[in-house]
Amino acid sequence: MFPTRVLLATDGSKEAVLAEEAAVELANGTDSELHVVYVVSRVPEVPYPTSSARERSEAFLERRRLVGLKLLDKRVGRIEEIGGSVTASYYREGNPERVVIRLGEEIEAGLIMTGGQRRPWFERIFLGAGFSEFVSKKADRPVLVVSWQGLRGVTVPG
Repeated sequence: MFPTRVLLATDGSKEAVLAEEAAVELANGTDSELHVVYVVSRVPEVPYPTSSARERSEAFLERRRLVGLKLLDKRVGRIEEIGGSVTASYYREGNPERVVIRLGEEIEAGLIMTGGQRRPWFERIFLGAGFSEFVSKKADRPVLVVSWQGLRGVTVPG
């Protein structure tokens, strides 16, 4: 049984571009809806910032919002150029990993797709899991991670 909804998390990276192509092929081949999400990470604020620090932080976040909205629009446009049909696109702010997992649950996605790259073991130890690793391990639905080395596989929960 194929998913009826595919949620594609994109960030414009070369791995995300490959994931976009794979998502279009999968959605078109299985007659599934394709949903696209871009998440702007929100940096935790200092508990009691000065007014000038708060203004700089808000200005920085506003610039990131504008860049994020433009990037999402550009990625949706590219998906449509290569023959895909985007059912819905989502711009969100927050912790990217958690937002993608939560959105997958909200829209009842049958599959979450993302681009990713395998990091060396020492980076994973010192820096923790990357976005795609976190989503793969924590999502309650299948996750497909696309990398330059090809499709790494589907992680099915349970």
